[in-house]
Amino acid sequence: MDGFRFDVQTSVYYGRNALQEHQDIFDNFGKKAVIVTSQFIEGYENIGLKDVKALFDERGIEYKVIDYTIPNPPVENIEQMYEDTKDFDFDFVIGIGGGSSLDAAKALAQLTDWRKDDPEKSAVDIFFGNGRPFDNYKNMCRIPVITMPTTAGTGSEVTGGAVLTRNDIHTKIAMNQWLYPEVSFVDPRYVEHSPLFLLDTGVIDALAHGVEGAIRQKDHIYAASNIMNEGLSKIAFKLFAEFKDNLLNDTLTAEDYDKISCASMIQGVAFMQSCTCIPHGLGYPLSHYYDVCHGLSCGIFLGEWLKNFKDQSLVQEVVEDCGFKNSDEFADYVRALTNRDVELEVTDAEIQEWTDAFMKQQVWRLESNPEELTREDIYTIYRRALAKYIKD
Repeated sequence: MDGFRFDVQTSVYYGRNALQEHQDIFDNFGKKAVIVTSQFIEGYENIGLKDVKALFDERGIEYKVIDYTIPNPPVENIEQMYEDTKDFDFDFVIGIGGGSSLDAAKALAQLTDWRKDDPEKSAVDIFFGNGRPFDNYKNMCRIPVITMPTTAGTGSEVTGGAVLTRNDIHTKIAMNQWLYPEVSFVDPRYVEHSPLFLLDTGVIDALAHGVEGAIRQKDHIYAASNIMNEGLSKIAFKLFAEFKDNLLNDTLTAEDYDKISCASMIQGVAFMQSCTCIPHGLGYPLSHYYDVCHGLSCGIFLGEWLKNFKDQSLVQEVVEDCGFKNSDEFADYVRALTNRDVELEVTDAEIQEWTDAFMKQQVWRLESNPEELTREDIYTIYRRALAKYIKD
């Protein structure tokens, strides 16, 4: 058996009311906190924020709430958070919300910490100029981060990276610095109060993490699939297979929400070992130019990517683990889920431009794919996946 790397540094408390049951953990982190979250959709309450504020008030923890995280947060968004908190002298950061808020919490901690040593250093240089994410073995930040996901998909509550938007180059990139949350409270109650489209985007994002991570090459220099991440993904695939029909039919039960939250967290651990592959890179333009939720952006391409494999034996086991007979059936399910949430119009000229950008900027994803993909292959996946939305 070949050697491999496996790394998890976050203590996870999973279950309903996990925060209240394990609140003594905050004795370890100090008395001043920054809470990073976002504005919730009208009609939906940020129950996680409500729980944290009540707990902090009870325990005498002073806090400052930053509630303007932008989806797919750009570097500039983190810079604004830094300016608004740099004089607060906080002991730790807690991120509450979807992956964008959790990633923003990590980035804010990193920026604040490194600016203490070099106040003039640019945010871009701090996030992307030093270090390589898979070459380090411990957190590269002295400010603890705690996470509480209110969506189920990104897995950011258990991963060491944060994905930020680079407006200067019109794409999203994982920041180079290694920053696992110290503790994560994963409470399905928060997910249970989500609108349907957020459930869809979360589930598809988690599914993409597992599928891409399990199928990518076994020996790629950047990150490779191995027996550990594949085994974890199998557990999450089984959970997905048990709730997928109820999600599509909008008939989820309390037990389904538990499985959704758990599957997302498991796939977060899995893909942190192996990284993602082609569909994630294909989806970035939809998020950047059309504000399509990250998970939906990736999911739109997931089925067509699987169908594009000339050797279907490379994907068949994963497809079956997810509860489907073949990649066609898998693609039909993903298409039904994403089509009900995504409305946009794209042109062939845009697809041509995105194809060229992918071939230039996402070389490592091309190299990690088990089969060689040409520019024509990438263009074809784009065209087939976006067929409903092409208006020429």
